[in-house]
Amino acid sequence: MNSQAIDSLVSSRQLTVFLLILLRLSILFTVMPLLSSKNFPGQFKIGLAMSMAFMLMPLVKFDPGDEHIASVVVREVLLSVVMGMGVRFVFISVNIAGQVMSNAMGLSVATAFDPEFGQSDEIARLFGMIATLLFFAIDAHHELIYMIVKSFEIVPPASNINIEGLVRESIGIVGRAFVFALRLCAPVVVGMLVAHLMLGFIYKAAPQINIFFVSFPIFIYAGLLILLLSLPLFVSVMGGYYGGIGNVLDRILLIARAGGKI
Repeated sequence: MNSQAIDSLVSSRQLTVFLLILLRLSILFTVMPLLSSKNFPGQFKIGLAMSMAFMLMPLVKFDPGDEHIASVVVREVLLSVVMGMGVRFVFISVNIAGQVMSNAMGLSVATAFDPEFGQSDEIARLFGMIATLLFFAIDAHHELIYMIVKSFEIVPPASNINIEGLVRESIGIVGRAFVFALRLCAPVVVGMLVAHLMLGFIYKAAPQINIFFVSFPIFIYAGLLILLLSLPLFVSVMGGYYGGIGNVLDRILLIARAGGKI
């Protein structure tokens, strides 16, 4: 084999390595919170993914081999989507909790467009902004970048992954999202239940009161008061989950590395 053919082979392998790194980064940026928002232009996401891929090329060591490209792409897409879900589920839980609280308080009629989730209630938008600010305040984005880089070391591109384990983990992530949402909205939902019971007793004692119109300001006032009182608890719970983002992604990567072939 002459030198020109060797150079061509080396450049071809380098291009394959770069494209596989870019594929994982692109899908992660598409699925993960904040960066997946419509507030970020597509050109910014593409530029960020390509710049990170160029920086990671000298650090990521793996042999793309001669596997079929379709099989490699499917494995990378599955792993990247599950990793993105592992981070995004917290923001999805916050949005679900906000909408449940809005429904309980009677504020569900006041909706606005949220670039992250589409049509969203005002309480959900408020909680989403608090969650976003807290995400950067505790430097969770640094942990996220570290785990993205570490993923290429634990599960290199074009390597076999545990498909069954990743599917089970993605189902578990969806379940944990709903459980977390229930924990966040529990104070307001319980408070609204107590308010409904009290208004029911009042209506039985004085049926002439138009309880339907009286209940709206009471529910809003009581709900906002409970929200204000439970805000430190919300921040504490969110901070705990953000602090465990590294452990969640590490668990996903270890499950993926366990083997399996597609």
